[in-house]
Amino acid sequence: MNYENTQNLSRDFLNLLKNTNDYNVKIIVGKEPSIKEFKAHSVVLSSRSLYFQKALSTQWARRENGIIIFQKPNISPFVFEVLLKYIYTGKLFIEKNKISFVDVFIASDELELMEVCQQIEERLLENESAWKLPIDYITICQYENFTKLNDVALALVCRKPLVMFESKEFLRMEEKYLIKLLKSDDLELEEIKIWEYLI
Repeated sequence: MNYENTQNLSRDFLNLLKNTNDYNVKIIVGKEPSIKEFKAHSVVLSSRSLYFQKALSTQWARRENGIIIFQKPNISPFVFEVLLKYIYTGKLFIEKNKISFVDVFIASDELELMEVCQQIEERLLENESAWKLPIDYITICQYENFTKLNDVALALVCRKPLVMFESKEFLRMEEKYLIKLLKSDDLELEEIKIWEYLI
């Protein structure tokens, strides 16, 4: 007889995450003014993520009063909370209006949560509305090894160029990413208009 009750297991692990009485890891994420502290359990983190398995090892981890102190300033608290809940429950809940799928993808890649990367990549490749343009285009351009996502982001911006050219983000875009966009044969914007935006 086989009996499986993963729903209860998932709920119980979420309760473990919420219960801060028995934690042994303190994770500080984000940058000022948006910093948040999470309390977690090294055994759960290490068993679910190769990244944490290495980062929380005795040779790398910093301890204070028996608690491992770990800092991740390059991941936003919103994104990290989604991934931490995934680590504990196996369930991925992303509120599109709060965080970017691209940010979750990049953080998942860094934390070596490959199942999450695959799910997010599929979503981004298949669903145009999953993208927050233009910011996601600028972000994904910085990760050239994500070639499929780079190609999709470029195609989306080429089809909707005003989203990029009329945004404040356009002004902070690195030159090489702008050149990549301008060299695209698929850019649906007249040359005269492009020059007006560039001047």
